[in-house]
Parts: sequence; structure tokens; C-alpha cells
Amino acid sequence: MTSRAITSAARSTARRGSLTAGALLAAGSLALLTGCAGGGGEPAATADPDEEVTLNFAWWGDASRAERYEAAIDLFEEQNPNITIQTSYASFGDYWTARNTEAASRTLPDVFQMDLAYLAEYGGFGHVVALDDYLGDAIATDGIEPSLVEAGAVDGKIYGLASSSSTLGTLYNGPLLEQLGVEVPEGQITWDEYDEFLADVSAAGAASDPTVYGSLDYTQYFWLFQIWLGQQGLSFIDGEELGFEQSDLEDWWARSAPINESGGAMPAERQAQFEGVDALGAGEIASDISWANFLPRFTEGPAAPELSLALPPYDDPDNTGMFLKPGLMLSIATNSEHPAQAAAFVDFLVNDPEVGAIFGMSRGVPASSTAAEGIEANELDEKILAYQDEVADKLDGQAPPAVKGFGTLEQTFVAISQDVAYGAATPAEAAERWFAEAENALN
Repeated sequence: MTSRAITSAARSTARRGSLTAGALLAAGSLALLTGCAGGGGEPAATADPDEEVTLNFAWWGDASRAERYEAAIDLFEEQNPNITIQTSYASFGDYWTARNTEAASRTLPDVFQMDLAYLAEYGGFGHVVALDDYLGDAIATDGIEPSLVEAGAVDGKIYGLASSSSTLGTLYNGPLLEQLGVEVPEGQITWDEYDEFLADVSAAGAASDPTVYGSLDYTQYFWLFQIWLGQQGLSFIDGEELGFEQSDLEDWWARSAPINESGGAMPAERQAQFEGVDALGAGEIASDISWANFLPRFTEGPAAPELSLALPPYDDPDNTGMFLKPGLMLSIATNSEHPAQAAAFVDFLVNDPEVGAIFGMSRGVPASSTAAEGIEANELDEKILAYQDEVADKLDGQAPPAVKGFGTLEQTFVAISQDVAYGAATPAEAAERWFAEAENALN
């Protein structure tokens, strides 16, 4: 963590606005909000450098990400004394509940983090500005891989710009595993072997205080399911329809019961007690499958675990299902009264070398080469870069295209998977419910 970030953390409370109760209670797909959405909007050509402007900026993430954003914003405000940035952040689920409410009332933040899963809804329904007129001018793109720019496209227009990219990986707490007398798996590991490893960890950690479990129930992970589908020769989206059958989802969720019955997964009841802290960072699980760029976040947890990265499980050595996901996109709201200043802020967050230095690899590998130039790679950064190099020639899967309804598919997946983890629904019941929801979302 930079000293600027730590200093900024003390100031963040005054800057940051709180989410309203109404925003947190909102629900439902943006497909229901089309009547409230405006058109694409005409972007302002230039910004008056003397005009006093306040921009609202929102993101999802934890306190570690908030400290980094606040440090970057301090720098932006120093360079642009006429622009004030008001901030807010929340957990991923609460964040999108709030954005859905704001989209309905056309009160979205001027700039906000965008995810691939929600891009088509917000872009296709006119909630965010097409960035095309800004790209290459107000927002530099010459240092960004063209495929990452195009990842923000909906119907031929760019509605979100990736600030980074990342891949999923398996994280292992080596020192904790050594204490428990369990070896860190080496090389390729199959799904069944990983499940056996989790059971061994939990058996060894049962007498620890606090109890140490193998991992969380990984069948709750929406993006990991997509990698598993790729390993089966399937895709999550085929055109504008699902690329798999109900039985495939049932097979995936059927993996939940064995790892819970063996004790390999932390009980859902215990997982629910964590608020603002990751179980891996707290040292109560010895492994997890997550985004590689979360390595600093977990390492900065209360237990300060020493973690390593390896590929997620796969059964076929020639098919990992892995893909590069554009990370932490940024979008500008159509309702923004200051889109030119907002574009300048987006350019700063994506391209500025000092922002690159503040975030390091915590957002993922920077999309912009100019941002990457600012990074003085520390030990954690080097681990992430080494992992990205390791998997570069194993990315045989494809990130799903942005389709309308994708965000709802993710929300319902996460919600229904909780019922599976708690034993409140069988895999067959859960898969049937999700497919019913998916049909409504996509149509």
C-alpha cells in the first residue's frame, strides 16, 4: 500500500457518500427499465478548464480498493483543482442493486465501474454514453490492446473501457498448509483431486482455532462455472442464447454436496458471518479460486497470508477452458452533466502512470501500457505477472459476449447457488429454477 493511499484512507469518509436504503432494496433486471432510459446522448466536445465541477464516482470492492481509488483521486484533484470527485462504493451485489435504482431514475454516477455482465443492459438501453467520440482523443487508447477496447462494444459502439484484464487462478496458503501437514498440489490437478485436497485440509484443520477449512464452496462462482463449461467443450453464451443444457448446470452444482459433506468447504453458515473480510485473508480457509489480481487483497487480510497462484482444476490437459476477462471497465452515465470532464477522469484512471503505481496489479494487469510503466513491481506483482505468463499459452476458452440479460443471469446464479450450498435446493431443482429465470432474462 502506498503512503498516499494510507493518508487518503483517513479522508475517504468525508468524501464518500452512503448508499440510500431505497437503492439497496431495489431489485430486478434493467430490462424492466427501458422506458426510463434516454438515448445515447451527445458527448460534449471540450471541457471548460475554469468551470467548477463535481463528479460522482462509484465502484464495487473492498476497503483496500477504496484506499487506492482515494489516493488516485487525490492526485487527480491536485492536477485538476476545478474538479471535485464524490465517491461511494459497495459490495458487488449491493453495488448493482444501487445502480439499477439510479438507472431507473436517471441519477447514475457520472463515472462508475462497469462489468462485462452488465454492459449490454446499460449500453443497449441508453444508460451510458458511447465513448467512441472520446477514444483516441480525450481518452487515449494507443497503449491499450485493441481487443480489450473492443470488449466494451455493444452493437458496434464502445460503452465501457477496461482498465485491466485478469484470469482466474487457484490460490494456496503455503505456510498454513505446511502447519497443517498438507502439501500444496503441484502441476495439473483434476477436479476430483482438488476436492480430495480440500477434504484433507479440513480434516487437518479441524482442531485449529479458528477451524481451518479447505476452501469455500466453489460451485457458487459464476465465472468459474463458465471455465468448467469450456472444459466440457461448451460455451456459456452461443449467439444470444445459452450454449449449454440444464443437465450441465445440474452436474456443476452436484459437486457442491460432496465437498460440503466431506467438510472440505467452509459451512455456508460460517461463510455468511464474514463481513468485509475474506475467509482466505483471515486464514480460515487454505485455498480458494479467484481472480489473480485479488492476490494483494487477500494478502492484506487480517492473517496476512503468504499465497501462491496455480491454474484452476481441469481434467483434460489440452483443455483448460481459461480465458482473459476484461476487468473493471469504466463507463460514463448518459445523465452526466459534465461528460467531457468525466472522460478526462476515465482517461486518468486508465492511463496515468501514477495511478498504475498506486494500484499495482490489484486491478489486474493494466490494460494501458502507459499505466503499466508506472508500476514498480513488488513481490505480489511479480507473482501475478509470472502467473499471467504461465497461463498465456493455455487460454483456450473465450470470454462470453456482452448480451442483454447477462447481469441478471449472474445475479440469479449467485442467489440460487446459495440454496444449493445450504441444502435448501437439490442441484436439479436449482438448475430448473435458474433456467426458468435465464429464459425470462434473455427474452
